[in-house]
Amino acid sequence: MLLTQDSNLAFNAQVFAYSSCDPAGGWYNQVEVYRMPEGGPWGSYGDENVYAYNAHIHPQLNSDGTHFTFSYNVNSFDNGTSERSAHYRDPSIYKPRWVSFAARPNPCPPRC
Repeated sequence: MLLTQDSNLAFNAQVFAYSSCDPAGGWYNQVEVYRMPEGGPWGSYGDENVYAYNAHIHPQLNSDGTHFTFSYNVNSFDNGTSERSAHYRDPSIYKPRWVSFAARPNPCPPRC
């Protein structure tokens, strides 16, 4: 399984999973598994400077092949050092998030 954000849009909140029978490629079955809710003016912080990034699956936490766990990070472009800066105003912005989801393994497609 490959887990990634769509890089066609800057700071895209969508996290996708892809399947493959070979880790070198041939990815198929794109499925949106999560949408990171924190970023942008309509996100959970209501702050256009907040963004989410770096979705990363943790295979060591996937015990049975159908339940998966990934993390991602949230940060702010407002990285000043005053009391009014985002990280001082709300320290919860700069911390990792963890998400678990279930997925059934898909059989490999027939080779051409």
